[in-house]
Amino acid sequence: MLLNPHVFSSLVLGITSVVVFYKHYNAQPFENRVLWGIFFLSISLNAIVELLAYIGIKSAESIQELTLASERTLGAVCLVSASWCLIMRYQAQKFLLFSTIGLGFLLFYCVTWFKVEYMGLIIQPLCIIITLLISCLGLGYKQKSALWVIFAMMLLALSTKSQKIPIPMDPIDINRYMMVLAIICFGNAIRDKYKILF
Repeated sequence: MLLNPHVFSSLVLGITSVVVFYKHYNAQPFENRVLWGIFFLSISLNAIVELLAYIGIKSAESIQELTLASERTLGAVCLVSASWCLIMRYQAQKFLLFSTIGLGFLLFYCVTWFKVEYMGLIIQPLCIIITLLISCLGLGYKQKSALWVIFAMMLLALSTKSQKIPIPMDPIDINRYMMVLAIICFGNAIRDKYKILF
């Protein structure tokens, strides 16, 4: 079980999410930090629960549906607000923080309680598109962080199509490693918040 490549790729994803978050933890105001934290930790939590399911822990399989739904709803919505704050150099206020978390929890509740999993498959791509549009606005202001966010969004979008990528590797592992690269790009975006492209 431990030699399963899915276990390793999930472990790498989980650790990368936590490391990138803590590395750039102090680079943001508190409210922005919470938004980024929810996004990074929802990915990390889902990856760790998947890892536990792969090594044969039965209780993790029932939780996996919830963690995946939280990544696709709450995490994705928080990503949009966090990216807006990063690229617009805006310090999130309590209203934005609570309304974002509230909307994310509402979508999470709809997906899990009413068993409409397809909503998660719609919400996440929609959040990717909105974040890309925000990043394009940031590129107009020549922000380096906007370019990193665009790279991250491209990698996240490609990770959802991992089955069609012609690489001799399992699509699940391709998905995980592309998400790892996307998270590293988000970390670079936070690091380069005040840098100009040219």
